[in-house]
Amino acid sequence: MRTWIAIGLIWLQSAPEGPGLESLGRLDVARIPEASGVVASRRHPGVFWVHNDSGNPPLLFAIRADGRIVGQFHLGVANVDWEDVAIDDQGRLYIGDIGNNGGRLPLRAIYRLDEPDPAKPLDRPIAASLATFYNPTTPAGRFDAEAMILSGREMILVAKRHDGREAELLAVPLDPPAPIVRPARPRSIGRLAKFVEPATGASVSRDGTFLAVCSETVARVYSMTPDPPWPLVAETRHASRPIEGVAWEGRDLILVAEGGPLYRITEKTWRANRVSPAATPGKSAAAPRPNLPVRSPR
Repeated sequence: MRTWIAIGLIWLQSAPEGPGLESLGRLDVARIPEASGVVASRRHPGVFWVHNDSGNPPLLFAIRADGRIVGQFHLGVANVDWEDVAIDDQGRLYIGDIGNNGGRLPLRAIYRLDEPDPAKPLDRPIAASLATFYNPTTPAGRFDAEAMILSGREMILVAKRHDGREAELLAVPLDPPAPIVRPARPRSIGRLAKFVEPATGASVSRDGTFLAVCSETVARVYSMTPDPPWPLVAETRHASRPIEGVAWEGRDLILVAEGGPLYRITEKTWRANRVSPAATPGKSAAAPRPNLPVRSPR
């Protein structure tokens, strides 16, 4: 098994990035072997918060865009299946323990914590508040999710699909947070236009204008109107990579992948791949919806 992992890492280092992806650097795979979520700090310029997937310690890392680690923090909660991280303007981070491989987990969680200062190490685990939600059994089975965005008092999950249908959007209330004994029930608020690949990460630009959602083969940008359906603006396709998270750096996109690589998709690149409004289901080329800020961007 280790031989195959080593071969895979060598392939990732030597294979061409393909159209649209600019190589930025690499994470320390000894500490971040399975990067699964990324978000830009609102308080510490140039810092991004990253975490590992399931099976790893509950650690949160502060990194630079080239992959250099500048801080590491232990959370006082379990990493059952951490899949994404979000941020608000009040100095709080949100860890989404939202994964559900195989549909085995009926109860999932979102943790909220105060954003630490990367320059000030802590000698104790960071406390986090808990909001739970019920993942019901349906004819289609329980949903899996690896991407989420914050919108006001709700977290919106992007369901990860493998059946070729557009990703479903599910809203989970955060305020008041639902306790374990009475988990919240997600409500469906629509679908993500043309996103038929398994979604692995999502992020809203700081000004709330654009939403980015990624998979292993494509990154799409949507106009963040107040409510879905959100019009598709652009898509950038690239060679298959184990990309697990996306964040905004200004108008550029930063992507993290399992195995260490970090990539950039520049604003110039994704804007060059614009999608006509007529290509988005339910939209009219004559009357596209305007760009308006979301209520509380990630």
